[in-house]
Amino acid sequence: MAKEAAIVISWEVPRQGRERKSIEVFMEALGFYATKASEGIIQEPEVFMAEDESNGFIVIKGQSDALRELSESDEAQELLLKAHLIVGGLKAHWYFTGDEVQASTARFAKVTQESGIL
Repeated sequence: MAKEAAIVISWEVPRQGRERKSIEVFMEALGFYATKASEGIIQEPEVFMAEDESNGFIVIKGQSDALRELSESDEAQELLLKAHLIVGGLKAHWYFTGDEVQASTARFAKVTQESGIL
């Protein structure tokens, strides 16, 4: 069953000497995700940059099944690998919202209570 989800891809500064390439791969990523949004696969990506420009992140929202298929595509995997070679601290994390937040909270409460932590 598909869930409301987001992938948050965060990064830090470019590796030394790869600053120009970092802009290229950033624009390539934005183009890739914007195209997928125009095709109706995901929502329009949201980009956030730190005020001091030391890091940033992009939020890609959609249904978990569509996001999973997209993130496992060869094109997305190659783009992520390329970015790993160019910028430091690159991470991609999955997040869920909607009904899954309540289900996750209930699981956490159950497990902590059963383990005697709560």
